Amino acid sequence: MKLSQRLMIGKATVSIVWLLIVASVIEPSQVPFPYMFQGVGVFLVVSHIIEIIVFKQRMRGPRDYLLTMLFGSLQLRTIRASVSNPTG
Repeated sequence: MKLSQRLMIGKATVSIVWLLIVASVIEPSQVPFPYMFQGVGVFLVVSHIIEIIVFKQRMRGPRDYLLTMLFGSLQLRTIRASVSNPTG
């Protein structure tokens, strides 16, 4: 499986986790184990902030900051792949 396919699958998975985190904050009774998802959300926010601070040199603009906040190391790999292979 190509790197780009793995990154897309990973980003889709992380997106689903973020949806569950948001749902557990907005309507905890509709999500199983809402406190677990809220804890995962806090962990992701803190770890992604640390990634932004550590890898600030790789960021090319506001879009990279936002996507790194959402996807973390998956976005950093996307940035690295696009820098090493600018044609796609």
